[in-house]
Amino acid sequence: MGLLNLFNRKMQEKLQYDTFSTMLAIPRYEKDILEPDIILQRLKEMAGIRIVSSELDDYKYALVIEYREKEHQLLLYPDSFTLPEYYRQQHRFPDVEMDKLIRAETGIMIEMLFGEDSLESYHLQLKIVNAILPDLLALIDISSEKILSGRWVAMAAASEVAPAPRYIYTVQAVSDDDQVWLHTHGLSRCGIPELEVLNSTTETSNNHYNIIETAASRLLEQEEPLKPKEPLYLARLSEDIVMVITVISWEEAVKGYPSDMLGGKRDRAESHNRNTNAIFVYLSEEDCKKKRYKPVSIYDEVLKDNPIFMITTKETARMRSLAIERIDYVRKALGKGENTILVKIGLVIDDEFKEDNNLHEHIWFELKEFNGDTLTAELTQEPYYVKDMHTGSVGSYKIDEVTDWLIFTPEHRLSPDDAYLLAE
Repeated sequence: MGLLNLFNRKMQEKLQYDTFSTMLAIPRYEKDILEPDIILQRLKEMAGIRIVSSELDDYKYALVIEYREKEHQLLLYPDSFTLPEYYRQQHRFPDVEMDKLIRAETGIMIEMLFGEDSLESYHLQLKIVNAILPDLLALIDISSEKILSGRWVAMAAASEVAPAPRYIYTVQAVSDDDQVWLHTHGLSRCGIPELEVLNSTTETSNNHYNIIETAASRLLEQEEPLKPKEPLYLARLSEDIVMVITVISWEEAVKGYPSDMLGGKRDRAESHNRNTNAIFVYLSEEDCKKKRYKPVSIYDEVLKDNPIFMITTKETARMRSLAIERIDYVRKALGKGENTILVKIGLVIDDEFKEDNNLHEHIWFELKEFNGDTLTAELTQEPYYVKDMHTGSVGSYKIDEVTDWLIFTPEHRLSPDDAYLLAE
């Protein structure tokens, strides 16, 4: 049986919610994709992978590659391109690059079946894209409906650290008057349902966006998808209130709303009608036991008061590694023009709050100066778990205590993931 036939058979046999991760790589120059043999040769020369098998049929390569002792299935083929109007432009493009992107007509499609570690698989797909098209103009992530900068792809591919989980998915906000329907695109390729928040508003949608983004990132780390009505601790909203979420199938969720509501039953005729769950909350242990869930809007007032969303140890380690890998961009930006820089520091929490998996509170400081491998910074918010520190406290910290940073310039808000803009 040929590889292409094998791919078709495997697509039929796959679990209900698995789909290929689909990306279209747009070359800076169309001549770069005219010879399929060159594409394959570049892939063969990519460090860290081994081509187990390949088959070419009508300009379509079906491949099995090995990466970190795991096999992955790929499809590579040329495809036509028209810039989608509704995709999110994740990165800034200079005018000359945007003009090229608007005029582009062809790209290379890269379809890949993710492994168990979705973030590692996503990072691998970026590495493959960069290997076959090292002078990339843009990457159209069809699965998440995003448009990514080629320069960002090159930086991400060269990094030892995977990009933020939020790159795997997009949270779209569909609005009608004051009503907003939030839903994700991109999680299905990871073998988990998409997420939604129903009946949001223009005033509350940003807070609800934070809920859906945090939930998506958390679910990407779990070994098994969150089951409907299963609880998940997501955030501390105040000293006395924690947020415990659950997910409900869209079919059940929309029953509590008018059918003609935005995101209601009427909007499910042609899309968003499979593999998608809505987020709700449990207000108490008793509610959790009895499966009595409420809409996230029940917390709208307290969500205004600087909640602390739960970030796992694994994600904190990833953020820390990327922040330190790119800390030199912070050094260069400090004191330049009107820049303001925030650094997130992992503070050791008071003994009364310590648990096996909870030893630090990660909180924002304003960076004042560097001194070798240490920095001086001023606390910008009140800690929950460190009682002797308060807003305005100034201290010295080692660089390896930094877990994230943000550079605010007059034009941009830049994180370690956006450092490609500082490399111009």
